[in-house]
Amino acid sequence: MNRFILFLAVALLAACSQPETQFTNQEDVRQALAQLENARFHAVLSSYTEASDSKNQIEVHLDWVAQHAVGDSVYGNAWTVFALNEDSTAFTDRYHLWASEVTTIGSDSVRSSDAFDPQNANSDNGIPNYYTSMMLPTMLSDTTWWTEQFSDSSVQVVWTHVPPTRNQTEQYTITSTVLQDSLAEDFHPETSRSMQWTFEAPHGTPVRYKESWYRGDMAYGSDLTIDWTWESVNSEATALAVADWTAPDWTREPAPAGPEVAGGGDGDWYEEALEALPAAGSIAPVLEGNTLSGDAIALADYAGQLVYLDFWYIGCGPCMRALPHLAGMQEEFGPEGFTVLGVNPYQDAKTVKRYLDRRELDVPQMILDSLPTEYPIVAYPTWFLIGRDGQIIDRNMGYDEDTGAFLDSLVQVNL
Repeated sequence: MNRFILFLAVALLAACSQPETQFTNQEDVRQALAQLENARFHAVLSSYTEASDSKNQIEVHLDWVAQHAVGDSVYGNAWTVFALNEDSTAFTDRYHLWASEVTTIGSDSVRSSDAFDPQNANSDNGIPNYYTSMMLPTMLSDTTWWTEQFSDSSVQVVWTHVPPTRNQTEQYTITSTVLQDSLAEDFHPETSRSMQWTFEAPHGTPVRYKESWYRGDMAYGSDLTIDWTWESVNSEATALAVADWTAPDWTREPAPAGPEVAGGGDGDWYEEALEALPAAGSIAPVLEGNTLSGDAIALADYAGQLVYLDFWYIGCGPCMRALPHLAGMQEEFGPEGFTVLGVNPYQDAKTVKRYLDRRELDVPQMILDSLPTEYPIVAYPTWFLIGRDGQIIDRNMGYDEDTGAFLDSLVQVNL
């Protein structure tokens, strides 16, 4: 009998200690999160791009204070960010925003401050680093976020309630899936994009974000995950830490700007970049690398042929969109002494071969360890059409819907 009473007491105690359900719908989650005034958390972002076999990881320690508007002035919406690199051994960037100024401390210890308008939607959140800024949950600083999740008819939103268990608190997930328009010009049956946020009781704080997207027309996509660990919520110490923040002693002011030079300024980068390339009419500089199978290859090996030299890399949208057309050019004009030669200075042969094989593209490739100084490429794709005599016939940068027809006619004229 005593054992039964003891068992019953333990069972009742466990039942009493079980957290009560906090959320019944998404509005409960929104209302709970709206009560968040300030918080301290740690976030880790991990991403992987299969096509280029590239991984990225960054972690952030962040103190955040809610936005407070009085009339036309904003005296909150501030956060301090400490971003660590992949091996978590060194600081790469630090940011601090307070009122209308954001202070950035780069990995070179140089400190700079810039004006910031928290009420301007185009200002984003004030953090210039794209991945770091993603780790500030959007719904903390944007009160319209919740409404926007349901306002787009091209997105399907599904809410899922996860009841509390012994090892996990109550959670709510919102899964957003982009619905393709089958009549759109860029429709592709393999294209997809989905986003999922997971919120946790009792504060409604987001604890995980997962994003997966894939462009079928480019055979390119990425998976990204952000995990948040909330260390404290609504602590006055957190608010004071943000308000009393000062730049560390080891930071330094940027070097003073030099005297202005007449005729200076940014200029036209496109014209400058094009002008820096080997000129039309000149002999194409020496270019050597390796094939996808690891054999040595040189531009000189194609002497006597018309060569389309295509500098590209996986991840460059215009580059990847151009490849099917280049493969078609190779198939159509190849028998007449024409060769498309892709030049990739960023990815290894195994990665490039896997990408091309997945798309069933047969385009010869030259893999480089780095760009030679004779080819000062700054934009991708950059291409050269080289005549049978080794002279550059034409060169340019970029690829759009009109480029393909232009290249076809250019090649036909010079075969």
